[in-house]
Amino acid sequence: MPWLVQLKQLVEKKPIVVLRFGDDEWWHLQESRRGISEFTFARPHGLLDCVKAPTPCLFQGSGEDCQQHLYFGLIASRNPVTTLESHIKVRRVVQIQPNSEAELCRLITEVPHAKNLKDRLQDGASVVPLSPKLSSHLLERLVSIESNRGGMRTVAESLSTPKYFRGNAALQEDAVRTALMAFGLAPDHQAKSLELAAGRETALGRVGIKEDSVIEHDARSFPGYELVQSGQTGRAIFESKGEQLEIFTANRRDLEEVFGVDLIYLNMTKQNIVMLQYKMLEASRKDAADTDWIYRPDDQLKEQIAKMQKFTVDHAPGQQEYRLNTSVFYLKFVKRDGSIRNGSIITPLDHFEKLLVSPVCQGPRGGLRVSYESLSGRYLRQNAFLDLLRSGYIGAYAETTSHMKVLVEQVLCSNRAVVAAIQRPVAID
Repeated sequence: MPWLVQLKQLVEKKPIVVLRFGDDEWWHLQESRRGISEFTFARPHGLLDCVKAPTPCLFQGSGEDCQQHLYFGLIASRNPVTTLESHIKVRRVVQIQPNSEAELCRLITEVPHAKNLKDRLQDGASVVPLSPKLSSHLLERLVSIESNRGGMRTVAESLSTPKYFRGNAALQEDAVRTALMAFGLAPDHQAKSLELAAGRETALGRVGIKEDSVIEHDARSFPGYELVQSGQTGRAIFESKGEQLEIFTANRRDLEEVFGVDLIYLNMTKQNIVMLQYKMLEASRKDAADTDWIYRPDDQLKEQIAKMQKFTVDHAPGQQEYRLNTSVFYLKFVKRDGSIRNGSIITPLDHFEKLLVSPVCQGPRGGLRVSYESLSGRYLRQNAFLDLLRSGYIGAYAETTSHMKVLVEQVLCSNRAVVAAIQRPVAID
């Protein structure tokens, strides 16, 4: 488990911290906007001298069932807020086993860790830092409980969220963020439920979750979509305003061996489907302020376009249907090493084909110059693209959308990573 190795390396430098809250504090935390999944609190500076963010934390409290539970989360930041106190932010909180500090002590039996933990927990302080070696051993014992692995994995993987376009993990991260924003949610919105395939890398390992709503499955027996079978790496469900968004990630090969990530967005409510394919822009001159950004068509480009065109079938609209553009395929150009939060350029496939032969867009050594200037305003920014997607004004008509299964199978057979998002009304029991 690479994520466990990463977590152990962290706590050996920044040890685990045990937090304690009074009854009144706990009630207010539970009643806060995100409950105990993500919250802030303040403590005197002296209690936090040994706390170094980011680092994992443990705390106990009563759940909705009025029983005591143990929680594992991440102290994300520590900043002075007054002359006397520091502000602490805790996020990515998940419920774990065992259920209390007392049971935690019984879990640790190896000498000298057992005595070390017992002695430290006897301290009545509201902030109790553990030692590096004890922290590492404690992680191993907690992960030995199978039900803890999924939640603790999301805490660990949130530490390595990509910030720049430097490989496939960043592209998949952006695809998941795009799906959430198309649904009208913030990129850090909490999932109602999350399922992860053990041993498979997925951007869904970094989505926000509720306390006990994550499960990790053996990758060979991952339940769910028959479309993706053992290629599925994760699935998350989000809800908002009577609608449900289901995101799943899948791949045929390890992400580090794959170049590019595709996003398929299927809106069952508006019966439209859009597919977004990423293209990486390279700097033509690294030593100039006016660097051109170039997309260099590879040998697979013609094959990729041919596959897209195969599914570019313009069926007749239904009686109440309307689209500004019925194209299914869009290309999203991002700058290598550019920030994920920065702008991008999005074009429909048919426009991209025109750019390939446009003299204005011809770059050095057969490259395609893609910039706001070379396109003269003929492109979509991400917000405009998301607005059109969310409203159902772009994407295929319902009859074409009904062929979603065939489309997804074709993408998976091309040995590329894929992110698919399906929006539908919430089923009422």
